[in-house]
Amino acid sequence: MWLPFLIAALPISLADLRTFTIPNIYLWWLSFLCVPYLLLHGFGPVLKLIVVVLILGFLYLIGLGMGDVKLIAIISLSLNSDIQANLSFLALLILLSASSYVILKSLGSRELPRRIPLAPSIFVGLALYLATS
Repeated sequence: MWLPFLIAALPISLADLRTFTIPNIYLWWLSFLCVPYLLLHGFGPVLKLIVVVLILGFLYLIGLGMGDVKLIAIISLSLNSDIQANLSFLALLILLSASSYVILKSLGSRELPRRIPLAPSIFVGLALYLATS
């Protein structure tokens, strides 16, 4: 299950670091690589997916980039098939890794960054989540 994310993590993170955007082609390839897992294991509880969609919609409205929203949606959809998946713990790990990035970047430049590339933090949070589950 982790193999598609391992394959896609480097190009998506590098693109986000360079341009602050995640190209759709990478998200299409990641989706394509996740389809066999979803076909074998299903989508999981629909109520969780509805909650995730509502939260991601809210985050998009307050300024989260659409590429980041799509990336988190793909990850949430893939992890939701596991009945024991704790998506709130994943969100906490992503938040902690993004906060760590902001703190380190602020210490280096002595000012708060206006924009941050979130894809590396998403993948670090996902790696921590998969390592603990």
